[in-house]
Amino acid sequence: MAGSGPERRVLRRLPDALISQIAAGEVVERPSSVVKELVENALDAGAARIEIELENGGRDLISVADDGSGIAAGDTALALERHATSKIASFDDLLEVATLGFRGEALASIAAVSRCELLTARSAGDGHRLVVEGGRLTVDEPVSRPRGTTVRVESLFYNVPARKEFLKRPATELRHALTVVQGYALARPDVTFVVRHAPDGESPGRELLRAQATGVDAVGRLNRIAQLFGEDLVNHLTPLPEARREQGISGFVGDRETTKGRRLFLFVNGRLLRDRAVLAIYYKAVRDLMKGERPPALFLFLDVPPESVDVNVHPQKAEVRFRDAALMGRIGSALRRGLEAAKGEEPAPLREPSGPAAPPAWTGVGEVRETPGAATDAAAPAVPAWAEELAARYGGAGTGPAGKLAEVAYRPEPATRVPLSGKGRESLRLIGQYKGTMILLEGPEALFVVDQHVAHERILYERFRRSLKRQDAASQTLLVPRMLELSAAENAALAECSSGLARCGYAVRALSGGSAAITAIPAVLPDKEAESLVLRIATRVAGGDELPSEDEALADYLLTQLAASRACRAAVKMHQALSAEKMESLIAELFACEHPYTCPHGRPVVLELTDRDLERRFKRR
Repeated sequence: MAGSGPERRVLRRLPDALISQIAAGEVVERPSSVVKELVENALDAGAARIEIELENGGRDLISVADDGSGIAAGDTALALERHATSKIASFDDLLEVATLGFRGEALASIAAVSRCELLTARSAGDGHRLVVEGGRLTVDEPVSRPRGTTVRVESLFYNVPARKEFLKRPATELRHALTVVQGYALARPDVTFVVRHAPDGESPGRELLRAQATGVDAVGRLNRIAQLFGEDLVNHLTPLPEARREQGISGFVGDRETTKGRRLFLFVNGRLLRDRAVLAIYYKAVRDLMKGERPPALFLFLDVPPESVDVNVHPQKAEVRFRDAALMGRIGSALRRGLEAAKGEEPAPLREPSGPAAPPAWTGVGEVRETPGAATDAAAPAVPAWAEELAARYGGAGTGPAGKLAEVAYRPEPATRVPLSGKGRESLRLIGQYKGTMILLEGPEALFVVDQHVAHERILYERFRRSLKRQDAASQTLLVPRMLELSAAENAALAECSSGLARCGYAVRALSGGSAAITAIPAVLPDKEAESLVLRIATRVAGGDELPSEDEALADYLLTQLAASRACRAAVKMHQALSAEKMESLIAELFACEHPYTCPHGRPVVLELTDRDLERRFKRR
């Protein structure tokens, strides 16, 4: 029988209900997506107070109530239809969007995959109520309500079970929702935010976040940061240069103390974003000025003309595109000046150079000789007292124009060649050390450059990880608990990690007012390092890092973080001179590791420069 082709399917128009459910997948990913869309609508309506209630992490109930302008009774049904909006009317409006929402998709998408109730009123007492189940209107009636809008979303994804299966544990969904509210609370310090949560439908819900309205100036923003993260963080923040505020760039950067956590927030016209280009500028400034990989805290607020930024480039409006190419340069300059101020440094003033018209020529070992063309019968300059003292201390030759004014105090020992081997690699020969940072190795057909710090970090990481597994999470109880000031989202992240932390040797207890107490730590960690690691994990998870759902995998993830932190702290530092024997031992142990070519954080350990590459660079090929 001849093979038949694929069955021909007839084209058909999809029903509106199915179209709405498909479209909802672009907008509604999880409960936090619903919270985001409803909070944005409330802010666009001019709300001064927004109250959010959640049950079971938002899986069972999400309620967002505001005191904004409300919706006219004749428009309530239209508000639940797809692509119905009051914010744009033409393509030109889309190029100058000044509101958080504008597509007219949110309410319709939410109503398509839940049981949704809308109560709204333009004026007190004159309200309207709609109930929609799975996109089908079931109730449309007048009600009495104060001015504003309340949207209640129950049983999210009840009619799309495949989507519901992808939801995480209630603790995880709660953390995502709190992160969203926290972001808008930072963006709008002039609005009061309240969040309550009822696990398993308990009533009344416990208040997790309350941020009273402050102001939109620098003082008001600092007060809002203190409300969410505690006063201690505010004390370690430095404002960005005042001169940049006229260009719409303002905010705060932290000092080295704030590198313990990962609190990086970027806002564009009140919209919380994760713009990779701006963050890359900040990371580079941190590496250049602070010589470290962990960035200090950042709260960056960009207020730019709406027409200079394109917000319609992502389904969830999580990314934007800047039309002003010079903006990145101004942002980079402001961040660098802020980091310099956070370090306590100010740019040195420019001064006219002073000194001899013809400077002395340097021979490389401290000798000063007469500069060619200088007058030979001129009187010899007086030798400074510090030069006399150094010459006497280090045994320099006679002092004077032809004598040595300084001597090299440290000379590395002549490099010895030591054969190395490991894991089937060809024999390597140790050449020496470069600037106390890199170890140079000669291979048969290549030059290998090894970063000694990350190499030692990899060695210690694998060693610590094996040791921690053998010790089975030995812990030590603290006489005085270590206190942490955390935001609501970070507290939720810590609660989410509690079982895994316990298996690693931690005991952490949540306290009222957004604080947490560490009462026991792993035996292998010092107190401060154990505290720093917990804070870093809480802030990273609150910032979007996903955690494994299974307890065993969660414990393994935290064990990895713990071992990586311990290894980084204990590894040999940069600019540290090593003897040939120590270099040989380090390289031999590195190549005996399971993964010798990357550190625990993903940075490369070894760079290979082949003979062919070198000859090409010298234009021999």
